[in-house]
Amino acid sequence: MLNVGYLGCGVKGPPVPPRQPPVPAVADLAYAVTDQTVTLTWRLPGALSAKQAKNAAFGVYRSRTALGESDCDGCPLAFEKAASVPYVDTQSNRFSIDAPLEPGYRYVFNVRLETDGGAGPDSNPVQVDHLPDMPSGVLETP
Repeated sequence: MLNVGYLGCGVKGPPVPPRQPPVPAVADLAYAVTDQTVTLTWRLPGALSAKQAKNAAFGVYRSRTALGESDCDGCPLAFEKAASVPYVDTQSNRFSIDAPLEPGYRYVFNVRLETDGGAGPDSNPVQVDHLPDMPSGVLETP
């Protein structure tokens, strides 16, 4: 007969899932507007581990409000997922996406990294007021 011993701390409790490393925050979200398109750029502070990189993607979220609507101080913005950008290990850890704009709207964008282990915090928001008669050219964040 085989005698199998059980090891433990002696304190009973609910099972605890293994600890996951925190999902890193997206940094330095910036934008440039050209005609009817906004180019969003951001970076990660470092590369992801192989486990985090598997199935990782950046969620690009957008809030869109007509410029004619009155501002509501203190009201939360309603964001919707506008795009998903797959994570690819790059030397610079910089990423970007082009998104279409419609004239006459105020857009607020933020980006967060999403992995199998959860989602990182939202990036800094950027706001783009796309006027109906916006001139051609490039406008960039400082």
